[in-house]
Amino acid sequence: MINVVLVDDHKVFLQGVESLLSSDPELNVLKKFTDGTDFFRYMKEGEHPDVLLLDIEMKGISGVEVAENVIQLYPEVHVIMLSTYFSEEFVDKLVNTGISGYLLKSTDFEDLIKAIKNVANGKFSCSPEIMDILVKGYKSAGSADKGDSEEDDGPLTERELEMLQLIADEYTTKEIAEKIYISEHTVKTHRKNLMQKLDVKNTAGLVKKGYILGLIE
Repeated sequence: MINVVLVDDHKVFLQGVESLLSSDPELNVLKKFTDGTDFFRYMKEGEHPDVLLLDIEMKGISGVEVAENVIQLYPEVHVIMLSTYFSEEFVDKLVNTGISGYLLKSTDFEDLIKAIKNVANGKFSCSPEIMDILVKGYKSAGSADKGDSEEDDGPLTERELEMLQLIADEYTTKEIAEKIYISEHTVKTHRKNLMQKLDVKNTAGLVKKGYILGLIE
């Protein structure tokens, strides 16, 4: 069972989403709130959700502020942002905060359900329009990096792609070494190279970017 909390200042939308999610036997809506203040009061005493569906444009505490605080204070909670707004600058800023998903409010019900389940399992989910912005941004950043550097990290090798998939599947360094018959030191070297090539700082960022770029199944 995946526990979900909803935060959106549009009551009609909130009730509609709650009704739709409640129709899926694998999902359980713990609570719904119309503002961030009440949500944080609940988080201090109530049961923490697996997934938080959060509206970006809210009165009072903005959805962005709520997301940043949740990620810092409750890292076990996976945050999916919901919005009608998706400029390139705004999308990049939000994804870099560590959210687990970014969906447009026009997303089909089936896709919303799928996204919640994917995010609960540690994957990154976003609407196609958001994906286009992210991929475009990464490609542009990659081109700029190549222009500023004499060295080119090059595309991922078959071994690195295999390694990335195993990392996404939550294999430990030792398990990866045993599975593909290499040393743990070599696994760590591959991981370091992957982070450098994909321009991320940690394993979570590595997996998230791998999903965004379609490198992970």
